[in-house]
Amino acid sequence: MRALSAIPDYHVHSCFSDGHDGLEACVERALELGLAELGFADHLAPRCVGEMGYYGLDQARLEEYVKAVHKTASRYPELRLLCGLEVDFLPEAMEEVEAVLGAYPFDYALCSVHFVDGFAFNEAANRSSPGWQDPDFVYRRYWVTLSEAAQSGLFDAVAHLDLPKRWGHRPGEDLGALEDEALGAIAAAAMAIEINTAGLDRHPVAEMYPAASLLRRARTAGVALTFGSDAHRATEVGSHFTEARDWARAAGYDSWLRLSDGEPVALL
Repeated sequence: MRALSAIPDYHVHSCFSDGHDGLEACVERALELGLAELGFADHLAPRCVGEMGYYGLDQARLEEYVKAVHKTASRYPELRLLCGLEVDFLPEAMEEVEAVLGAYPFDYALCSVHFVDGFAFNEAANRSSPGWQDPDFVYRRYWVTLSEAAQSGLFDAVAHLDLPKRWGHRPGEDLGALEDEALGAIAAAAMAIEINTAGLDRHPVAEMYPAASLLRRARTAGVALTFGSDAHRATEVGSHFTEARDWARAAGYDSWLRLSDGEPVALL
């Protein structure tokens, strides 16, 4: 077996939510790659999202999910396996999310903003919808909502920062002040951001999240870093992590945050 890599993948989806493969298939792929840790982060969407297209883990199966991850971890002692969630943040659902996160022994929670004012901008069906007639509005609301999410104190890291670029829509105005406000809120909450590799070859934007300029500013703001493939298939686990490592170095990062114990680890 290969020596374990220093960089874990903390953003993996299984068939408990909208992934295509089971837990063990993803673990086997992680072992093939020599990953040191693996984190499952199946989607948790608040119940109000059901009206907008529900894709998350059924809340009635949360206990089953946690037990399944722990049982799988016991079968693979050579890999540190973490049980996390990717949680949609909607201001009106904060109490519901807080209750869920407090009811089960999750190792971490990734914060995602997929909706702004009821518009599901991340959905493929909406990539050319009238909701994109004013990209500046979508981006402004995204950054304001992300600041609110950081201030909630519910999350450990932000998933796919600058996600609205997924379909190629770009703002026409300079939103640097709102971006910096969000980065400041993330830093103040001692949250991390991830380099998410899904955009590189699985999304039309054809680049990683976040953009290089945002990643450099996150580094300047003192925001810690994690890595995630956003895998929805076992074959996508750990994808493009060599490029992600280079992306981090180019932005000035010399360490990443290990979510299993909160310790910074040198970026080798």
